[in-house]
Amino acid sequence: MANKLKRFISSTVAYHDISKAVDIANKLNCGIEISRFGRLSDIEENFKQRKIEYKKILDDFEGELTLHGFFSNLNIAAKDPLIASVSLKRYYQSLELAQYFDVSLVVFHTCYNNLLKQKQYQEMYFLNNVEFYNEFIKEFEASGIMATIENVHEPSPDLIRNLIAAVNSPYLGATIDIGHCNLHSNTDPTHWIKEYGIMLKHMHFHNNDTTEDSHSSLLNGTLDIKKILTSLKEIQLYPTITFEIFEENALIESVEYFNNLCDEIGIEYE
Repeated sequence: MANKLKRFISSTVAYHDISKAVDIANKLNCGIEISRFGRLSDIEENFKQRKIEYKKILDDFEGELTLHGFFSNLNIAAKDPLIASVSLKRYYQSLELAQYFDVSLVVFHTCYNNLLKQKQYQEMYFLNNVEFYNEFIKEFEASGIMATIENVHEPSPDLIRNLIAAVNSPYLGATIDIGHCNLHSNTDPTHWIKEYGIMLKHMHFHNNDTTEDSHSSLLNGTLDIKKILTSLKEIQLYPTITFEIFEENALIESVEYFNNLCDEIGIEYE
């Protein structure tokens, strides 16, 4: 990893308006994480067309790109073969987009259901994911693209950490979403950071009050952003950072706040 925090904004700040996302990213001197690529209602009919449309706009963007893979209603570990088949298709479409846009990193969800408290489900889910990623990661290794797995409903880092360890590829790492930690985990994001260690490649920054996944400004919620950044400095980890904040003014104030905290703590960023 570099010794600077690379900053990105999520294209969700301009929901499906990639041109506006480019304008905001240029204004903030950040890269872009392409997220919610196209509307799911027409992605089957217009996947190729959307790729071309995005490419024309992004060709002139000088910043770095990352990608958030498809995730809505997907489950590669599903018992129903049709659900598993559609999920696999979306994951491989995500890979296709990553290669097409020459991104440096892709984020995937586990889509793990934390409400199912059955040991059999937990074991099956883990083994099916290991089997999938053992094959899927070969494509990323060949392309030189980092794949990462993001926490959503996971109550602890254990599932994702153990999955990454089992696959054991330098091209599979972890993404910590600090807002999801705040909502679904009883342990502080700094614990997640320490548990992942060098597995940590990427982070999503947004805030909430623990009642809703609101993707609020970093200044609006119960997370201690300074504590999280200090933890990164202490362990000397420098993951890429995406501000996954959906409202433009909240995003702008968050980036400014983040920059000021980094300056105060003594963390370099770009």
